[in-house]
Amino acid sequence: MKKNLSLMIKPSSSKCNLKCTYCFYHSIADARDIKDYGFMPLSTLKEIIIKSDDYCNGGYCSIGFQGGESTLIGLNFYRELVKYTQNLENGTIFSFSIQTNGTTLDDEWGEFLKENNFLVGISLDGNKDIHNLNRVDLKNDGTFNKVTKGIDILKKHKVEFNILTVVTSTLCKKIESVYKFYKKNDYRYLQFIPCLEPLENTSMTLKKYSITPEEYGKFLIKLFDLWYRDALNNDYVSIRLFDNILGLFFNHEYEACDMKGVCSCQHIIESDGSIYPCDFYTYERYKVGNILKDSFEDIHKNPNTITFLESSKNANSKCISCRYFSICRGGCRRHRENQENSLNYFCESYYDFYSYSLDKFRHLAIITQNSFLGR
Repeated sequence: MKKNLSLMIKPSSSKCNLKCTYCFYHSIADARDIKDYGFMPLSTLKEIIIKSDDYCNGGYCSIGFQGGESTLIGLNFYRELVKYTQNLENGTIFSFSIQTNGTTLDDEWGEFLKENNFLVGISLDGNKDIHNLNRVDLKNDGTFNKVTKGIDILKKHKVEFNILTVVTSTLCKKIESVYKFYKKNDYRYLQFIPCLEPLENTSMTLKKYSITPEEYGKFLIKLFDLWYRDALNNDYVSIRLFDNILGLFFNHEYEACDMKGVCSCQHIIESDGSIYPCDFYTYERYKVGNILKDSFEDIHKNPNTITFLESSKNANSKCISCRYFSICRGGCRRHRENQENSLNYFCESYYDFYSYSLDKFRHLAIITQNSFLGR
């Protein structure tokens, strides 16, 4: 029987040529006994592909690459990846994406990414003054110019890309200028993720870049107003959160895992072959197997996998009885960690946002449907 599979591989482990102040994976690496597992051997990559083909049996396998910095391992690694996925025994169809800070991209990378249909995610935190506050290199210099040069490479080679932006306390106050900057540069596929304290930090003393629920709620409403105005004027900008919510009005299920209210195994594969259920939980105690000795069937049956998925179910009575639960679903498990009664840290943010926006989402859905039907 054909099956589908989604993987996230960390070929460079925690290695990075940047030292962003808020990097959650740097915090995770610091908390592990082994901070860096080195570059992934090609033999491990080949084992991943073979076992993915065995599991999918001619189905579909989506593989994303992330870091650390995923390009540091070098282009040859990805060339071998493409070779490994050709002429497989079961004929599984593979697709690829890569998340990168963009600073290492050149024409050779651009040609390869285009030729092999990679979807590229670029980490960019708005315009220069905001981006350079937190996204700095090992010398503590801002990286904005290098990142935008990398984006220009992608544009030159017509590589599909989206922008991943971390919402800090500074950025959330300047979202209008950030949004205008993105539109001016024709960055029209956007994802915004709120900056959180490291999972191991239970003191709840916020760092200067972290945001409060009140700040995040105001940010969402302001961003929505900018997006909604453009959508009504047929000037659509794709923002992942808003796309997912709008899709509900067309009976589409959420594609973003943090919006589903319950976890699925994301198959995060470190460079040594170790597998974890989620990028936020790549600690030894959450390990669910190793690709060098376990099949994906073994991984799904692992007690750690089952426990992780079961414990992600929201049992908070206040949350379940909320008028917006069918839309919010309690949000991402990571946002419920270390919170009283396991209530989402951004509960207030989402409640205010949904109260403000849902009727407008509904209105936009009606307009979109009528336009599609030619009414």
